[in-house]
Amino acid sequence: MNQEIVSAMKEKARAVRLGVVDALGVDKRGHLGGSMSCADIVAALYFHKMRHDPKNRFMPDRDRFIMSKGHSIPVQYVILSMLGIIPRDELGTVKTLGTRLQGHPDINKTPGIEAPTGSLGQGLSFANGIALAGRLDKREFNVYVMCGDGELQEGQVWEAAMTSGHYRLNNIRLIVDNNKYQSQGKTADL
Repeated sequence: MNQEIVSAMKEKARAVRLGVVDALGVDKRGHLGGSMSCADIVAALYFHKMRHDPKNRFMPDRDRFIMSKGHSIPVQYVILSMLGIIPRDELGTVKTLGTRLQGHPDINKTPGIEAPTGSLGQGLSFANGIALAGRLDKREFNVYVMCGDGELQEGQVWEAAMTSGHYRLNNIRLIVDNNKYQSQGKTADL
């Protein structure tokens, strides 16, 4: 990756972080730290790495992104608004009663979301299902999964990782946000 692309990705990530702060505002509870720690990675995926088309969201061979650490979904909401999938002014409704931009991703309400996550540890299992379905349909795409380091304490993550290996799902990209914190404190202390 050349320096021009790196600079562009840093600027996108900065805009994402500002969008998250703006969306959560001063009067809402949200997982600001977890959202901020993965902004660079998710921005680089959407704006540089992943194959997708915001104007053709259901393109069969699009790459998929799953925010397994669902509480960090404000990052994805901001990016989806930057791509024109969610109206920018709707970001002010994040985590308010009745909005489609809830505190965890909802595939039935929010366009651009590939999997519902909320209980930690589910994202990689969803990715396995999506990858296996793609194999049956003879599709070629990658499934990117953003997982938190505290989330790795969930047994389901390790069972899903063994399943990925067993079925040789080489199109899954598990990314661990090793920010060293979870809701109860430092991951090393728990």
